[in-house]
Amino acid sequence: MIRGNYSLAKEVRKNEQKSKQKIQSRQKHQSKIEQLSSADPIRLFFQVEKLEKIVDPDPHQQKRLSKLRQDWAFIQKNKLHNEKVSAFLENRQKVKDAREKEQRKLRGKDSVYFNPELNPLGKVPDTSNMAQDYTSLPNIPKPVRSFHTYEQDPLILKLNIKPPQGSPPKFYKNVQNIQRKTYNPSENPQEPVSKTCRLPTDYKSTNLDTDSNYESHSDD
Repeated sequence: MIRGNYSLAKEVRKNEQKSKQKIQSRQKHQSKIEQLSSADPIRLFFQVEKLEKIVDPDPHQQKRLSKLRQDWAFIQKNKLHNEKVSAFLENRQKVKDAREKEQRKLRGKDSVYFNPELNPLGKVPDTSNMAQDYTSLPNIPKPVRSFHTYEQDPLILKLNIKPPQGSPPKFYKNVQNIQRKTYNPSENPQEPVSKTCRLPTDYKSTNLDTDSNYESHSDD
């Protein structure tokens, strides 16, 4: 049953408009594929990474970052440059895992963070729970290639202060567990301890040792 307000011409125009939108969408999608098929996905990835590192981007940079993210998502969704992108991402993940493993490595005395009392393992400090933002040094071993030299205090030169002879003082105590000599049983063998107790040869028994000749006396 046809409604009273039904218009065949309006329905035809509506269907034509939907069909036209679908054609435009397919054309736009195909144009996007052709455009990004000739683009370098690795360069696009680094452009996104560079813009993401900007602390306070301007509106133009934000708009460009949004467009590049859409292009990168389109490449991954439609599997454009699939082999190149997959190999690139896999290699980056391997490098990231190796860097994190190297950062977690405990270097002990060879670490720049080593302290015999506070940090004997040379562990890299965790700055995530600190109130202020600190940039921790990488987990690099000693000796460091580049050293920073400081100028001598002119007041020391003026007063002609000379340091005392001998080694400089230490403001920490030595860790006992890393300097203790390991025990080697072969160097100092001990005699086995007998489970039975032997009396000395010059021991003389007394009446107090047994109850056989004990007599009890009482004044009562």
